[in-house]
Amino acid sequence: MPRFLLFLALLAPTVSLAELDISDAWIKNLPPSVPVRAGYMTLHNAQSKTQRIVAVHSESFASVEIHQTLMQDGMMRMEQVPALQIEPGETVQLAPGGLHLMMMQPAQPTRPGEVHRIEIEFEDGSRQSLQMTVRK
Repeated sequence: MPRFLLFLALLAPTVSLAELDISDAWIKNLPPSVPVRAGYMTLHNAQSKTQRIVAVHSESFASVEIHQTLMQDGMMRMEQVPALQIEPGETVQLAPGGLHLMMMQPAQPTRPGEVHRIEIEFEDGSRQSLQMTVRK
């Protein structure tokens, strides 16, 4: 029986599933007249290979992008980040004034305490779901 199980394991396709340790995931609530929200979290790569986030999806928003806040010529501006690379053992903070999720056109007005499902898409095509809570 053990040889048979080993044989089956060898025949099974190898699947690379990227996954990060995610904590403190939240969405900044804003008045309904504001068409965007910002999302924050802490991402930790406990795996032995680099993880690259290439997209973020949510049914609660028309689109979600990774942005960074930059100071340029004395002005604060935001710029889209096409991919977020997280090295093995590295922790990346998405926080006010830095990297964050730009969550555009909520399907419904957001309220503190609500939970929204978000999916992070990795370069290898795998996805990781998480829950983000709306805060004041």
